[in-house]
Amino acid sequence: MYVLSAHILRVISVWLPEIIDSGCRLMRRVRTLFFTLLMLLPMRAGAQFVDASSGLLQMPSAEMQDEGTFMITNNYLNRHSLPTSGWSYSTFNYGFSLTFWSRLEVGYVCTIFDGAKVPGATGRARIMFNQDRHFTGRFQVLKEGEFGLEWLPSVVLGVSDPTTASSTNGYVDADVEGDGNGYFNRNYIAATKHFTTPWGEVGAHLAYQYNRRRDYPLNGPAAGVTFTPAFLCDRSILDGVRLIAEYDARTFNVGFLASIWENRFEAMFELQACKWVNFGLRYKLGLK
Repeated sequence: MYVLSAHILRVISVWLPEIIDSGCRLMRRVRTLFFTLLMLLPMRAGAQFVDASSGLLQMPSAEMQDEGTFMITNNYLNRHSLPTSGWSYSTFNYGFSLTFWSRLEVGYVCTIFDGAKVPGATGRARIMFNQDRHFTGRFQVLKEGEFGLEWLPSVVLGVSDPTTASSTNGYVDADVEGDGNGYFNRNYIAATKHFTTPWGEVGAHLAYQYNRRRDYPLNGPAAGVTFTPAFLCDRSILDGVRLIAEYDARTFNVGFLASIWENRFEAMFELQACKWVNFGLRYKLGLK
Protein backbone atom coordinates (compact mmCIF):
# COMPACT_ATOMS: atom_id res chain seq x y z
CA MET A 1 0.00 0.00 0.00
CA TYR A 2 2.75 2.47 0.96
CA VAL A 3 4.73 1.58 -2.21
CA LEU A 4 1.64 2.23 -4.37
CA SER A 5 0.96 5.55 -2.63
CA ALA A 6 4.55 6.65 -3.11
CA HIS A 7 4.36 5.75 -6.81
CA ILE A 8 1.14 7.76 -7.23
CA LEU A 9 2.72 10.75 -5.51
CA ARG A 10 5.76 10.59 -7.82
CA VAL A 11 3.50 10.48 -10.88
CA ILE A 12 1.50 13.47 -9.62
CA SER A 13 4.68 15.42 -8.82
CA VAL A 14 5.94 14.85 -12.38
CA TRP A 15 2.76 15.46 -14.38
CA LEU A 16 0.96 18.13 -12.34
CA PRO A 17 3.48 20.95 -13.08
CA GLU A 18 3.32 20.08 -16.79
CA ILE A 19 -0.49 20.17 -16.78
CA ILE A 20 -0.51 23.53 -14.99
CA ASP A 21 2.14 24.92 -17.35
CA SER A 22 0.15 23.76 -20.40
CA GLY A 23 -2.98 25.39 -19.01
CA CYS A 24 -1.12 28.66 -18.44
CA ARG A 25 0.25 28.60 -22.00
CA LEU A 26 -3.27 28.01 -23.35
CA MET A 27 -4.67 30.91 -21.31
CA ARG A 28 -1.89 33.20 -22.57
CA ARG A 29 -2.70 32.26 -26.17
CA VAL A 30 -6.42 32.85 -25.64
CA ARG A 31 -5.71 36.21 -24.01
CA THR A 32 -3.37 37.22 -26.85
CA LEU A 33 -5.98 36.22 -29.46
CA PHE A 34 -8.70 38.16 -27.60
CA PHE A 35 -6.73 41.39 -27.44
CA THR A 36 -5.60 40.98 -31.06
CA LEU A 37 -9.26 40.81 -32.12
CA LEU A 38 -9.96 43.93 -30.04
CA MET A 39 -7.28 45.86 -31.89
CA LEU A 40 -8.56 44.82 -35.31
CA LEU A 41 -12.10 46.16 -34.96
CA PRO A 42 -12.49 49.91 -35.67
CA MET A 43 -15.49 52.00 -34.59
CA ARG A 44 -16.62 55.61 -34.84
CA ALA A 45 -18.81 58.34 -33.20
CA GLY A 46 -18.65 60.90 -30.39
CA ALA A 47 -19.01 60.59 -26.63
CA GLN A 48 -20.31 62.20 -23.44
CA PHE A 49 -17.30 61.35 -21.37
CA VAL A 50 -18.23 62.30 -17.83
CA ASP A 51 -21.19 59.88 -17.86
CA ALA A 52 -19.39 57.26 -19.99
CA SER A 53 -22.02 57.49 -22.75
CA SER A 54 -22.50 59.12 -26.14
CA GLY A 55 -22.70 62.90 -26.24
CA LEU A 56 -20.37 65.88 -25.83
CA LEU A 57 -18.32 66.70 -22.69
CA GLN A 58 -20.85 67.27 -19.91
CA MET A 59 -24.04 67.65 -21.95
CA PRO A 60 -25.92 65.02 -23.97
CA SER A 61 -26.36 65.10 -27.73
CA ALA A 62 -28.57 63.12 -30.11
CA GLU A 63 -25.66 61.28 -31.71
CA MET A 64 -25.44 57.50 -31.40
CA GLN A 65 -22.75 54.87 -31.79
CA ASP A 66 -22.85 52.23 -34.52
CA GLU A 67 -24.85 49.09 -33.81
CA GLY A 68 -22.94 46.66 -31.59
CA THR A 69 -20.48 49.22 -30.22
CA PHE A 70 -19.13 48.29 -26.78
CA MET A 71 -17.29 51.12 -25.00
CA ILE A 72 -14.99 51.19 -21.97
CA THR A 73 -14.45 54.69 -20.55
CA ASN A 74 -12.08 55.92 -17.82
CA ASN A 75 -12.09 59.51 -16.52
CA TYR A 76 -10.42 61.83 -14.07
CA LEU A 77 -13.10 64.21 -12.72
CA ASN A 78 -12.44 67.39 -10.77
CA ARG A 79 -14.64 67.90 -7.71
CA HIS A 80 -16.71 70.61 -9.43
CA SER A 81 -18.05 67.93 -11.82
CA LEU A 82 -19.47 65.92 -8.92
CA PRO A 83 -22.46 66.18 -6.55
CA THR A 84 -21.40 68.00 -3.39
CA SER A 85 -23.21 65.57 -1.09
CA GLY A 86 -21.02 62.70 -2.27
CA TRP A 87 -17.65 64.23 -3.12
CA SER A 88 -15.66 67.15 -1.79
CA TYR A 89 -12.59 65.98 -3.72
CA SER A 90 -11.56 65.02 -7.24
CA THR A 91 -11.84 61.37 -8.21
CA PHE A 92 -12.06 58.85 -11.05
CA ASN A 93 -14.91 57.02 -12.72
CA TYR A 94 -15.15 54.21 -15.23
CA GLY A 95 -18.04 52.88 -17.27
CA PHE A 96 -19.24 50.38 -19.86
CA SER A 97 -21.91 50.84 -22.51
CA LEU A 98 -23.38 48.87 -25.41
CA THR A 99 -25.42 50.08 -28.39
CA PHE A 100 -28.24 48.00 -29.87
CA TRP A 101 -29.74 48.54 -33.35
CA SER A 102 -27.92 51.92 -33.52
CA ARG A 103 -30.86 53.43 -31.60
CA LEU A 104 -30.58 52.14 -28.03
CA GLU A 105 -27.58 52.57 -25.73
CA VAL A 106 -27.38 51.22 -22.17
CA GLY A 107 -24.51 51.74 -19.75
CA TYR A 108 -23.17 51.14 -16.26
CA VAL A 109 -20.96 53.71 -14.50
CA CYS A 110 -18.91 53.52 -11.29
CA THR A 111 -17.53 56.59 -9.50
CA ILE A 112 -14.89 56.13 -6.80
CA PHE A 113 -15.36 57.14 -3.14
CA ASP A 114 -12.10 57.63 -1.20
CA GLY A 115 -12.50 58.34 2.52
CA ALA A 116 -8.86 59.35 2.87
CA LYS A 117 -9.61 62.46 0.79
CA VAL A 118 -12.56 63.61 2.95
CA PRO A 119 -11.51 66.61 5.09
CA GLY A 120 -11.80 65.81 8.80
CA ALA A 121 -12.77 62.16 8.26
CA THR A 122 -11.85 59.80 11.09
CA GLY A 123 -12.19 56.12 11.92
CA ARG A 124 -14.08 53.93 9.45
CA ALA A 125 -15.08 56.90 7.29
CA ARG A 126 -11.42 57.70 6.65
CA ILE A 127 -10.49 54.22 5.43
CA MET A 128 -13.64 53.74 3.31
CA PHE A 129 -12.87 53.00 -0.34
CA ASN A 130 -16.01 52.28 -2.31
CA GLN A 131 -17.85 53.31 -5.46
CA ASP A 132 -21.20 54.71 -6.49
CA ARG A 133 -22.86 52.70 -9.25
CA HIS A 134 -25.55 53.85 -11.65
CA PHE A 135 -27.18 52.93 -14.96
CA THR A 136 -27.67 55.06 -18.08
CA GLY A 137 -29.99 54.69 -21.06
CA ARG A 138 -30.53 56.52 -24.35
CA PHE A 139 -33.03 55.93 -27.16
CA GLN A 140 -32.86 57.68 -30.54
CA VAL A 141 -36.40 58.58 -31.60
CA LEU A 142 -35.35 60.17 -34.90
CA LYS A 143 -32.24 59.82 -37.02
CA GLU A 144 -30.77 62.81 -38.79
CA GLY A 145 -32.28 63.20 -42.27
CA GLU A 146 -34.66 60.27 -41.73
CA PHE A 147 -37.68 59.79 -44.06
CA GLY A 148 -35.82 61.67 -46.79
CA LEU A 149 -36.11 64.95 -44.85
CA GLU A 150 -32.63 66.48 -45.08
CA TRP A 151 -33.47 69.22 -42.59
CA LEU A 152 -34.57 66.76 -39.88
CA PRO A 153 -32.29 66.63 -36.82
CA SER A 154 -31.67 63.51 -34.79
CA VAL A 155 -33.57 63.34 -31.47
CA VAL A 156 -32.70 61.30 -28.39
CA LEU A 157 -34.49 60.67 -25.08
CA GLY A 158 -32.19 59.73 -22.20
CA VAL A 159 -31.93 59.01 -18.50
CA SER A 160 -29.07 58.64 -16.04
CA ASP A 161 -29.17 57.14 -12.53
CA PRO A 162 -32.95 56.60 -12.67
CA THR A 163 -33.21 54.53 -9.48
CA THR A 164 -31.40 53.96 -6.20
CA ALA A 165 -30.67 50.89 -4.12
CA SER A 166 -30.26 49.50 -0.63
CA SER A 167 -27.92 46.73 0.50
CA THR A 168 -30.86 44.39 1.16
CA ASN A 169 -33.45 45.20 -1.51
CA GLY A 170 -31.32 46.00 -4.56
CA TYR A 171 -32.47 48.53 -7.19
CA VAL A 172 -36.05 49.01 -6.08
CA ASP A 173 -36.36 52.63 -4.94
CA ALA A 174 -37.06 55.38 -7.47
CA ASP A 175 -36.65 58.18 -4.89
CA VAL A 176 -33.54 59.90 -6.26
CA GLU A 177 -34.45 63.47 -5.33
CA GLY A 178 -32.72 65.77 -2.84
CA ASP A 179 -29.14 64.98 -1.90
CA GLY A 180 -29.08 61.27 -1.02
CA ASN A 181 -28.45 58.33 -3.32
CA GLY A 182 -29.07 58.80 -7.02
CA TYR A 183 -26.25 61.35 -7.26
CA PHE A 184 -26.17 61.49 -11.06
CA ASN A 185 -29.89 61.42 -11.73
CA ARG A 186 -31.20 63.34 -14.75
CA ASN A 187 -33.68 63.03 -17.61
CA TYR A 188 -33.16 64.74 -20.93
CA ILE A 189 -34.18 65.25 -24.54
CA ALA A 190 -31.54 66.24 -27.08
CA ALA A 191 -31.43 67.21 -30.76
CA THR A 192 -28.43 67.34 -33.11
CA LYS A 193 -27.87 68.55 -36.67
CA HIS A 194 -24.59 68.45 -38.65
CA PHE A 195 -23.47 70.77 -41.44
CA THR A 196 -20.61 70.20 -43.89
CA THR A 197 -18.39 73.17 -44.78
CA PRO A 198 -15.19 73.47 -46.87
CA TRP A 199 -13.23 73.74 -43.59
CA GLY A 200 -14.80 70.81 -41.76
CA GLU A 201 -17.97 69.54 -40.11
CA VAL A 202 -20.03 71.71 -37.76
CA GLY A 203 -22.48 70.21 -35.28
CA ALA A 204 -25.31 72.10 -33.53
CA HIS A 205 -26.68 70.51 -30.34
CA LEU A 206 -29.64 71.47 -28.16
CA ALA A 207 -30.94 69.67 -25.06
CA TYR A 208 -33.17 70.11 -22.05
CA GLN A 209 -32.10 68.42 -18.80
CA TYR A 210 -34.16 67.90 -15.66
CA ASN A 211 -33.70 66.50 -12.18
CA ARG A 212 -34.74 67.35 -8.63
CA ARG A 213 -31.34 67.20 -6.99
CA ARG A 214 -30.28 69.82 -4.45
CA ASP A 215 -26.59 68.95 -4.73
CA TYR A 216 -26.36 68.64 -8.53
CA PRO A 217 -29.20 70.63 -10.12
CA LEU A 218 -29.60 70.22 -13.88
CA ASN A 219 -32.83 72.00 -14.67
CA GLY A 220 -32.84 73.91 -17.90
CA PRO A 221 -31.68 74.14 -21.50
CA ALA A 222 -28.25 73.11 -22.71
CA ALA A 223 -26.54 74.01 -25.99
CA GLY A 224 -23.31 73.10 -27.70
CA VAL A 225 -21.33 73.58 -30.90
CA THR A 226 -18.77 71.16 -32.30
CA PHE A 227 -16.27 71.64 -35.09
CA THR A 228 -14.12 68.94 -36.71
CA PRO A 229 -11.41 70.70 -38.79
CA ALA A 230 -10.80 69.03 -42.13
CA PHE A 231 -7.02 69.58 -41.93
CA LEU A 232 -6.83 67.46 -38.74
CA CYS A 233 -8.58 64.43 -40.24
CA ASP A 234 -6.69 61.29 -41.29
CA ARG A 235 -3.27 62.39 -40.06
CA SER A 236 -1.25 59.23 -39.50
CA ILE A 237 -2.87 57.50 -36.48
CA LEU A 238 -4.97 60.61 -35.75
CA ASP A 239 -8.43 60.18 -37.30
CA GLY A 240 -9.76 63.58 -36.30
CA VAL A 241 -10.10 66.18 -33.56
CA ARG A 242 -13.47 67.48 -32.48
CA LEU A 243 -13.47 70.93 -30.84
CA ILE A 244 -16.35 71.47 -28.41
CA ALA A 245 -17.95 74.46 -26.69
CA GLU A 246 -21.05 73.81 -24.58
CA TYR A 247 -23.33 75.07 -21.84
CA ASP A 248 -24.64 72.06 -19.91
CA ALA A 249 -27.32 73.88 -17.83
CA ARG A 250 -24.73 74.43 -15.07
CA THR A 251 -21.39 75.56 -16.51
CA PHE A 252 -19.83 76.68 -19.78
CA ASN A 253 -17.23 74.16 -20.89
CA VAL A 254 -14.66 73.89 -23.67
CA GLY A 255 -12.50 70.98 -24.77
CA PHE A 256 -11.84 68.42 -27.47
CA LEU A 257 -12.19 64.76 -28.37
CA ALA A 258 -9.40 63.15 -30.38
CA SER A 259 -10.12 59.94 -32.30
CA ILE A 260 -7.09 57.70 -32.65
CA TRP A 261 -6.15 54.60 -34.65
CA GLU A 262 -9.22 54.09 -36.85
CA ASN A 263 -11.48 55.33 -34.02
CA ARG A 264 -10.55 52.48 -31.70
CA PHE A 265 -9.60 55.03 -29.03
CA GLU A 266 -10.88 58.46 -28.00
CA ALA A 267 -9.04 60.89 -25.77
CA MET A 268 -10.91 63.70 -24.01
CA PHE A 269 -9.69 66.95 -22.47
CA GLU A 270 -12.06 69.49 -20.92
CA LEU A 271 -11.91 72.80 -19.11
CA GLN A 272 -15.11 72.88 -17.11
CA ALA A 273 -16.24 76.47 -16.56
CA CYS A 274 -13.11 77.26 -18.62
CA LYS A 275 -10.84 76.56 -15.60
CA TRP A 276 -11.31 73.09 -14.00
CA VAL A 277 -9.65 70.16 -15.76
CA ASN A 278 -11.27 66.83 -16.66
CA PHE A 279 -9.71 64.23 -18.94
CA GLY A 280 -10.39 60.68 -20.03
CA LEU A 281 -9.68 57.82 -22.39
CA ARG A 282 -12.10 55.47 -24.11
CA TYR A 283 -11.75 52.21 -26.03
CA LYS A 284 -14.39 51.07 -28.56
CA LEU A 285 -15.05 47.55 -29.72
CA GLY A 286 -17.41 46.51 -32.51
CA LEU A 287 -19.32 43.37 -31.52
CA LYS A 288 -21.49 43.20 -34.63
